[in-house]
Amino acid sequence: MAKKPKETNVPLIFALVFFVLTTIAFGVMWYLSYSDQQTKDDAVKKANTELKTARDEAREAQTAARVYKVYLGIASEDDKNFIATEAKPNDKMTDELKKIHDEVVNKVGDKNVGLDSLPDELKFWRIDSTGKVTTPLPTEGLIDQIAKIKGKEVAYDAAGKERDNYRLQISKIDGDIKALQKAKADFEKVAKDLPAEIKKDVSTVITNLDAQIEKFIKAEDAANAKISTLTLEVGTQGRKIGKLEEQIKNLQADNLLLNTKITRPDAEQFTYDEPQGKILRKLPEGVVEINIGSAVGVRPGLTFTVLPPDFPSKGRQSRMRVLRIPDSSGQYKPVEMFVPKGSIEVFEVVSANLSLARIMPGSELDPIRDGVTSSDLLYNSVWRKGVADHIALIGIFDINGDGTDDIATVVRDLTKMGIPVDAYFDMTKRQWVGTVTERTRYIIEGYYPLNSITDPNQAEKTKLLAAMTDAVNQGKNKGVGTVNFRDFFSRMGYKFRLDVTDDKINQATAPYLSNVGVGDPLVPKDN
Repeated sequence: MAKKPKETNVPLIFALVFFVLTTIAFGVMWYLSYSDQQTKDDAVKKANTELKTARDEAREAQTAARVYKVYLGIASEDDKNFIATEAKPNDKMTDELKKIHDEVVNKVGDKNVGLDSLPDELKFWRIDSTGKVTTPLPTEGLIDQIAKIKGKEVAYDAAGKERDNYRLQISKIDGDIKALQKAKADFEKVAKDLPAEIKKDVSTVITNLDAQIEKFIKAEDAANAKISTLTLEVGTQGRKIGKLEEQIKNLQADNLLLNTKITRPDAEQFTYDEPQGKILRKLPEGVVEINIGSAVGVRPGLTFTVLPPDFPSKGRQSRMRVLRIPDSSGQYKPVEMFVPKGSIEVFEVVSANLSLARIMPGSELDPIRDGVTSSDLLYNSVWRKGVADHIALIGIFDINGDGTDDIATVVRDLTKMGIPVDAYFDMTKRQWVGTVTERTRYIIEGYYPLNSITDPNQAEKTKLLAAMTDAVNQGKNKGVGTVNFRDFFSRMGYKFRLDVTDDKINQATAPYLSNVGVGDPLVPKDN
C-alpha cells in the first residue's frame, strides 16, 4: 500500500509570518513616534533653558541700568526701592558700581589710591565693608554734582543731552523687557506646539536687547568722557584757588607783623536814663522774673543792664572798676571801666506786666558777692517802655574777637529787640545804607581802622577814615550825637568782648581795603 504524502500546516505558517511582520511594523512605528516626541521634548527643554538665560540676562541688564540711573541721579522710587531691598554683598549691583568707580578713578584719579583720590563730588556712592552697595542711596547723583560747578553752562547742556540720551536708552530697554515678557507669555501658551517659533522670538528679543545694551554702553562712555573733562577742570580751578588762598594767608601774616597801633579818643558819652523796670525774684538756673511785659512792648531778645537799687542815688562813679585788659603785645594794662552787676536777655513775655529773662553767661563780674538778685534795677540806653531811640552804626563791630566784622549780626540783634537801626555805614561802598535823620538819636561808633606811617595800606586806610569821618559829620550837622559802642552796649546789656586786640581789628578791616594785606602783590591769575 502506497504511503500518503505528509500534509503541511500552511495557515500556521501564514499566521506566524503575519505576526512577525506586524510586530516589526509596530516596532518601527513606535520607534519613529518616540523619536519625534523626544526631539520635540529636547527642543522644548532647550528653548526653556535659552528663555531662562535670556530672562537672567535681561534682569542683570535691568539691575545694571538701575545702578546707572541712581549714579546719574535720575532714578525713580521703584529703582531706589529695588536696590535698597535686593542689594546683596558682591552681587551684580556691586559689580556695576565697582566698574563705575574703577573707570572714574582710571580717568581722573589715582589707581594706587583708589576711590579716595577722587574729588568729593565723585565719591557720593560707595561700597560698604561687606561688599554691598551702601544704603540709604545718595540723594544726589552725578548730574547734580555737575550742576553745582559754577560757570559750566556748556557742560550742563552736554550733561542734559547725555541724560536724555540715557533715558532714551533706558526707555528702549524697558520696551524690550516688556517685549521679552510678552514673548514669555506666548512661549508658555504654545511651547508644546511651536518650540521653534518661540525660540526665534526669544532670539530676536535677545538680539534687540544686546543692541540696546551696546548703545547704552556707548552713551555711558561718552558721559564718562564728559565727566573726566569736567573733573580735570575742577581740579585745575581748585589748585588755582589753593595757591591764591595760600598767598592771601601769607600776605595777611605779613600785614599783621607790620601793623602798629594808633589810638582814637572815645566819642561823646551819654548818661543813664531812668530805670525801665526791676527784678522781682531770681529763679534757679540763672532765670529771673521782671516786672515789665507786653503792656510796654517787651519782646524776646530785648536785653537790659542790671544795676543795684541804690544806683540812682550813688551815681555812675559807684560802679567804676579798674580792670586789666590785654594789649596787642600780650601785656596787660589797667583800664578804668564802668561795670554793671550783669546783663539779662528776655526769652519769654508771660503777661502784660511780667516777663522771664536769663542772666547772660559771663556778664556777672562777681556772681557771689555782686551778682544779679531781686530788686535790682533794669536799664537800657535806647529802649524806654515801648519807645526805642533810633540809632545808626559806623565802624568795625567785632563783638566776639575773631577778627571778623559782625555789623550784620549787630543790626539783626538790635532789630530783634525792637531798636530801630536807621542806617549803617557800608565800609565797602563807603556810604550810608539807609538814612541818618533828625529822628536818629545816636551814631554808635565801632572800631576805626588802625593806621600808621609804616602801614603799607596807609593811603587806603586814610581814604577810608576820611569817608567815615565825613559820614559822622553828616550826622552831627543834623544834631545827632556819637557814642562809643563799648559805652552803648554796656548800658543796654548787649554782650560783647572787651579784649579785642589791634591785630584782630586790622584783620577785620582788611576786607574793606582795595589792596588786602601787606607784602608782595598778588600773583596774576594766569601764573
